[in-house]
Amino acid sequence: MKTEISVQPRLNYGNGMTKKVSRPRLSRNQLKILEILEKYEELTARDIAEILWARDISYRTAEYSSTARSLRTLYKKGLVAKVGGQIKWRKTKEKLS
Repeated sequence: MKTEISVQPRLNYGNGMTKKVSRPRLSRNQLKILEILEKYEELTARDIAEILWARDISYRTAEYSSTARSLRTLYKKGLVAKVGGQIKWRKTKEKLS
């Protein structure tokens, strides 16, 4: 006897089904980061994470990743700038368009 196999097409969920939403406002952590950078002129992402989370932070932790992600978002919005060889962050004087 021959058995028939029914093959259904695979759905490609990654093809335009998700939409990235950009938030016009800043998150709580992003606002705290800007406050920290107002107080201290230049800091590394790790230094910012340690101040933000009030404890010793090592790389590859959720806290460090969250801080780095927030810094990248602030950089894209023109609110912080990268400084020097060892990447440090500084608050910009004015918002870039």
